[in-house]
Amino acid sequence: MYQGKNIKGVIDIGTNSCRLFIAELENTSEGKKIKRELVKDVEIVKLGEGVNKTHNLNPEAIKRTLDCLKKYKEKASSYGVENIRAFATSAVRDAENREVFLQEVSKLGIKIECISGKTEATLNFLGNSLVFKDRILVVDIGGGSTEFTLGKDKTIDFIQSINIGAVRATEKFFSDNDYSEEKIEKCKAWIRKNLEILKTIKDRDFKLIGVAGTATTQISVRDKMEIYDSSKVHMATLTLDELKENLSLFLSKNFEERKKIVGLEEKRADVIIAGTLILLTILEELNQEQIIISESDNLSGAITREEETMSERLEWIMEAYESFRKSSGRRLIAGNIFDYFMQDFRGEMADAYDIATKEEIREDIKTLADIIYQEEDKHKREFLVEILVNLVKMLG
Repeated sequence: MYQGKNIKGVIDIGTNSCRLFIAELENTSEGKKIKRELVKDVEIVKLGEGVNKTHNLNPEAIKRTLDCLKKYKEKASSYGVENIRAFATSAVRDAENREVFLQEVSKLGIKIECISGKTEATLNFLGNSLVFKDRILVVDIGGGSTEFTLGKDKTIDFIQSINIGAVRATEKFFSDNDYSEEKIEKCKAWIRKNLEILKTIKDRDFKLIGVAGTATTQISVRDKMEIYDSSKVHMATLTLDELKENLSLFLSKNFEERKKIVGLEEKRADVIIAGTLILLTILEELNQEQIIISESDNLSGAITREEETMSERLEWIMEAYESFRKSSGRRLIAGNIFDYFMQDFRGEMADAYDIATKEEIREDIKTLADIIYQEEDKHKREFLVEILVNLVKMLG
């Protein structure tokens, strides 16, 4: 049925859920576009269970996730997807034993990458730039982190990944299922402290867009959806007052009672209060009275992106280049350094620049080194340092 069609599949392995997206793509003058959505599946696997405390993925969580991925791989194959790709986010980024998990996924025949928070945010933005032509601020509340991306069309003006998420907040403040007013206020204070960086953009003009489970669940609960209806959730507007009403509803129930709330997925009942607190605090901190809920997210962005640009290491190079360009203000020099990085990445580094250009690069290379050495991700830092060393050798 799908033979000869451009069918692609991608999997998002999050802290709380694992999602599959299969679509038929078409090539246009502006790049790949989604012609038809074929499959959207989600399963709560709780891969990040306990990671915030132990810094490791536990064996049971890994097994649940691998079982889910096996099913997704089979479903993707039935649609003619030959090379299914997956990207892992916050829980895997934070786990010290992430390589064990990544290797197990690879054994299933799934090409997997552990992407950075900023790459995750970029994919969310790309997915929504297919839908909105206005300036948008996309908010993705995940299990372990929350991503913010501000921009218009395909131009990003602000991007940030913050380590606040529904699972992380639940384990930090509500592990005993005690939702007292005191604990709620402590949680909100923690969220506000982490959101201080948003002060730099709160007065800009944008439409606030919410993606992923915490946001979409607010609509299904508000509208009392016995069966989740993506078409009614997508582009729905949620007001601040409606969000507060949902929070009051969640808080009025104990854990077992929350599982029975119409519109709330049972497996999300343990983290929905913390997720709602994060979303509510974001609206308050940005002085926003409403948010538009979108079903177009990082899966849409990932599936339409050219596969060669999905390389994790290429993303790291791009991030380093953008950081250096903005900090140095010298676009030409940044471009020259980027060229060197790309040559090294392809194994083609050559002495391509004259003495004067090299001298200019030497003047700014300390700025680049400072950016790289501040990188918290050990794997990314080591990779970029290796290229930086090669660049220094080239400069002589």
